[in-house]
Amino acid sequence: MSALVTSGNLRSTLAVTRSLGRRGVAVTVADERRRSLAGASRYCRAAIRVPSPVQNGAAFVRAIHREVEQGGHRVVIPMDDITLSLLTEARARFDGLAALPFPGPEIVQIAHDKGALAAVAGEHGVPAPRTVVVREPADLATAARHVGFPAVVKARVSRLAVDGHWRSAGNTWYVHTSAELEAACRAVAATIPDPIVQEYVPGEGRGIFVLMNRGRLRAAFAHRRLREKPPSGGVSVLSESVPLDPQLLERSERLLEALKWHGVAMVEFKHDARDGVSKLLEINGRFWGSLQLAVDAGVDFPALLYQLAVEGDVEPVLDYRAGVRLRWGLGNVDWLLLRSRETGLRRALGELFRSTGPRARGEILRRDDPAPAAVELSQYLGVAVCGALGREA
Repeated sequence: MSALVTSGNLRSTLAVTRSLGRRGVAVTVADERRRSLAGASRYCRAAIRVPSPVQNGAAFVRAIHREVEQGGHRVVIPMDDITLSLLTEARARFDGLAALPFPGPEIVQIAHDKGALAAVAGEHGVPAPRTVVVREPADLATAARHVGFPAVVKARVSRLAVDGHWRSAGNTWYVHTSAELEAACRAVAATIPDPIVQEYVPGEGRGIFVLMNRGRLRAAFAHRRLREKPPSGGVSVLSESVPLDPQLLERSERLLEALKWHGVAMVEFKHDARDGVSKLLEINGRFWGSLQLAVDAGVDFPALLYQLAVEGDVEPVLDYRAGVRLRWGLGNVDWLLLRSRETGLRRALGELFRSTGPRARGEILRRDDPAPAAVELSQYLGVAVCGALGREA
């Protein structure tokens, strides 16, 4: 029983390491850094350094392949978009060596490409914002006519490999005129070609987290974000498990069944305040940041994924405890600093302590596994000191 997981400095990788390690799986964490959150965990058997997947994807794949050959790992779990893309594209190299419980590269690419995903959603009756891919100048007029204003302009993929190096998408643009639309598309295309123009959907974000076995639903979970960084919307720093929305679950299952999805996925929607319809935004085909909350609430996705990879299937898990809360400590510190600029420190502190409540568990700091919190604090202070020195210079 062994597993190799990538991207050791992610909070989700720490959650996977703890989950599998507690169940007796020997976990090896691969990361380009010497020290990482998951690599410091007592549940990590070994931490290895590998080349940066961003800077040298081919060398990264070779290093992972070599480690699997030498270490005899049963399962390989890529934890972010880049390592998922690299390892699924190279999955033939791992045949007979280790299980890679994720879809093939063609399906992963559809999920990553927001334009392609919107088309698949339309084919299967899953509501999505009106979308136009801008490949040539004439598409601008089509976008203005079909999507209308206001509109959202963004890269069709979050990251794109060009000559062995990965480019990250730039800003998302909100436009109100044809002139703004043209300028925004030009700015986005400077980094990643073929930007998309989507209908602006006012409302709150909603998501479903699932495990699929070649298109068949095996587990599902949902949470809500109580506090985000930045405060206007972003990464969850305080979250709470909530009951599944039957409609969102049905639409997610319908879409992923059509894709014959295998493994975990996070399906994101925007609940349209105008008509009350939740519309598909994207699929993230890997573990999500607040994974520990699902484990705490009773849906142990890492253990289920490992079992699926080794045994071929798992019993469905659709029930869990609602009202469980998870707090990311240093994320809340960042939230406090940002929020205090808007409201003042006293009011921000009041919001912080009033809404946290006694039910929230620490995400990184756990009594039985304190070392990752020390690593995180060290890294946090290092970044803060470097930033202060940079400002003085």
